[in-house]
Amino acid sequence: MKTGSYLVMLIHNHVHGSAVMPPTELDQIKAVSAQLAALGRQLRMFGMPNTCAQPVAVELGDVVAMVRREVEAAREATAAVVRRNLVSWEAVHA
Repeated sequence: MKTGSYLVMLIHNHVHGSAVMPPTELDQIKAVSAQLAALGRQLRMFGMPNTCAQPVAVELGDVVAMVRREVEAAREATAAVVRRNLVSWEAVHA
């Protein structure tokens, strides 16, 4: 982002009290959210080998479930940032 554009956005955010992100950063956050969603889908499809002993299979299943919850929480947090940015931008330009 050009320095002038960044300064305009910085002043805009300060004057209006809204936190509008630079487009490049917003695009990066959208990409991270999409990657987290894809990772969550892959974890959902992840299968345990049939040769695992029962205690190992249970522990592995618990770890995969925990990772899925953490990935979903991170995806929701990044999606919330994008939504807040959109609402903030629309409130100022509506």
